[in-house]
Amino acid sequence: MQGQKVLFVGGKGPVSAPAARLLAKDNDVSIMARFSEPGSRERIEALGMHPIVHDLFDSFDDLPTDFDYVYYTALPMSAVYEPLGPWPHSYDAYADATGRLFSHLHGVKGFLFASSISVYEPPGGATPVPETHPFGIHTYAPYAFTKVANEAVVSFLSRRFEVPTTIIRVGSVSGVEGGPMRERLDLLVKGEPIPVHPESPTFFRPMFEPDSARLGVAALQAGRVPPLVVNWCGDDIVTVEEYCTFMGELIGKDPIFEYTPAAYRSLVPDTTLMHETLGHCEVRWQDGCRMLVEQCYPELLRGREGK
Repeated sequence: MQGQKVLFVGGKGPVSAPAARLLAKDNDVSIMARFSEPGSRERIEALGMHPIVHDLFDSFDDLPTDFDYVYYTALPMSAVYEPLGPWPHSYDAYADATGRLFSHLHGVKGFLFASSISVYEPPGGATPVPETHPFGIHTYAPYAFTKVANEAVVSFLSRRFEVPTTIIRVGSVSGVEGGPMRERLDLLVKGEPIPVHPESPTFFRPMFEPDSARLGVAALQAGRVPPLVVNWCGDDIVTVEEYCTFMGELIGKDPIFEYTPAAYRSLVPDTTLMHETLGHCEVRWQDGCRMLVEQCYPELLRGREGK
């Protein structure tokens, strides 16, 4: 993709930031967010991207409509973890914001919405879950329900305005900007317990930044009417216990596992459709773990400076 005007809504986490940096090399990229963190606007500008300060719940009347593509990963925390009111208001607020934005930018060539594998009912173990699997609750209930509501809004508006759209159901993507593996690495480094579901071992398909960037751009360009709904995750199947132990070996620390039903349950997305429409991942889980440690805690990596 070259010479396109791309709007990232969110643009900070491991799902979108790598794709934004990749596209910024040859395209006009803007990041719309609240930028409440000191220095966050300046960091975006230093990477050659344009910050647009905007809250998702405000009107979009002043937002330009000349974008070619929209990459939507924003997750208003107030709409999920601090509900705006009793059911259904907390979910309606987020879905309403998504709908208003999509309607305002309905002339784009492509729209990507980042959903989650948390919309699925976990079958347990390493059983692959295809896109046709029944909805359920993988993790925190409001989060899963919010994503289901947004998928419905995005799907309707894609058909209504004939906008090629992709809905990616994100699974276990991690990098410097965050993600479940980064969170567990931080706990490992601090020597704090890592929550693990009692139905262990806990299987996932982790994805890392290089694949997140490449397959994110591929997903943005793969839009359809009605939308392409596709699992978006790594190719390898590995357990939380296994990769935490591996990262512990890289820094010379043994992980402490705390078994609790509040932790994530196993959920392994089926990658058949992803491979057919977007491509394969290139980073193996061991290489991704080492990359994550090198990026986040280079001073702890064994083999450096005599360690």
